[in-house]
Amino acid sequence: MNKKPLIEHGCIRVLLFMLLGFPLTLVIAFGIDIVTNGMYAYNYAKGSVNIISFLQDYVFKNIGLVLMVWIFRIVIDKQSFFSLGFAWKGYQIDAWTGFFSAVMILFLGSMILVANQNLYFTNAFFNPVDFAAGIALFVIVALIEEIVFRGYLLNNLLESMHPWWALILTAALFAFLHTQNNYVTILSVVNLFIAGLVLGVNYIYTKNLWFAIFFHFGWNFFQGSVLGYKVSGIETGSSIMQQSLVGSATLNGGSFGFEGSIICTVLLSLMLLIFAWRFSRKIVYTSEED
Repeated sequence: MNKKPLIEHGCIRVLLFMLLGFPLTLVIAFGIDIVTNGMYAYNYAKGSVNIISFLQDYVFKNIGLVLMVWIFRIVIDKQSFFSLGFAWKGYQIDAWTGFFSAVMILFLGSMILVANQNLYFTNAFFNPVDFAAGIALFVIVALIEEIVFRGYLLNNLLESMHPWWALILTAALFAFLHTQNNYVTILSVVNLFIAGLVLGVNYIYTKNLWFAIFFHFGWNFFQGSVLGYKVSGIETGSSIMQQSLVGSATLNGGSFGFEGSIICTVLLSLMLLIFAWRFSRKIVYTSEED
């Protein structure tokens, strides 16, 4: 499927999605919650919640987003849903680079905090049910958010403007939509903006989603289900490592989690520079070989 889009300009398609797609998603989520729970579900951003309940609630509230992307991609863009960037062959290395880079940043940042006595790991506990639920939850989170932000919004903006401006706009929107989370700070918003740049830097060169999906999953899963941080201010109440934070929230992230830490700012910024250099060179080499 590769027909002329119903609306020519990608920027207009993005604006329409934001003005129509997002509100319709809220209506769908509200309706699902009413049918399944008899009421609008608990806001998990306001406190700790069982991870299985968190998984169910997230799916109910966000499944409409994927539906909206599918409708817009088929009806408005006149493209296949797969064309958002799901090709796997040739992108395996990028995918695993994303995953292990996320894990490396989190473990390196945690070691710095431990060495500086801003973080103590006090205990460890493994619950296989919660562990499996954590994997399922953060796979779904990564898939849904990357399909929306990088797959649809960034994809369409790339048709209308310079790639880095498109990336900056989607990263800003990604950060803005997290400002509703509890314990948010200016620093955490800055970090989420940089994270949005990191998640999209591969896409502007490849238009493939697997790097972003693997990075996003690795980041959330190891942050919340393994190391015991809150994930963007959300506490699921289940992790392998139990931790205690000491000292300045600017250093250790405080109640928002590692994403509220200045150490996160530095490490993510360095990773962004490395990725921008690496992926741009990869495309140059590929073009020369062709």
